[in-house]
Amino acid sequence: MSKGLINEKHLIARLNNGDENAFVKLFDTYSPILVSFMLKLNIGSDDINDAVQQTFLKIWENREKLKSDIPLKNYIITIAKNDLYNKIQRDMLAKKHNDLLGNYHQQVPDHPYSDLPKILNEILDTLPEKRAKVFKMSRIEGYSNKEIAQELGISKSTVENHINNSSAVVKKLLKGLGFWTTSLFFFILS
Repeated sequence: MSKGLINEKHLIARLNNGDENAFVKLFDTYSPILVSFMLKLNIGSDDINDAVQQTFLKIWENREKLKSDIPLKNYIITIAKNDLYNKIQRDMLAKKHNDLLGNYHQQVPDHPYSDLPKILNEILDTLPEKRAKVFKMSRIEGYSNKEIAQELGISKSTVENHINNSSAVVKKLLKGLGFWTTSLFFFILS
């Protein structure tokens, strides 16, 4: 075995036991490697700092689950890549929603409520497919959460999560377009 591997295994064992000094050593050793990797991806310095902090926070929070047979460098870079990928997805979805809001503010300054179904469908088109389907089944077609769960083969709590998340997005976007919440409830619940 190489000396580096022995030190890494020892470091992981110390991390598993909550040794803060081992975490500092891990950070001091691997954060420059992570920064160098991200610089090659042309990522801005603020995003790099956020990604480094998030990556090492996740490692600390999951330190008991670290396995000594997985190289730390690969593990750390994988966490960072996944976080960056998720951030890019969130940013793209937020941009899509903001673009949708911007288009409606430009196109429909004085929107009649008769456009609400069309606007709602366009908002739902920006959501992930399953989330939009659950929302439509619940709020438009009148299915119960239990019926939706059975129909789609998912748990009732997953249905509730989809409804809560999609409802929050729909309310935020419609409110941004000037629709009042009471009118929304009338439309969505009728």
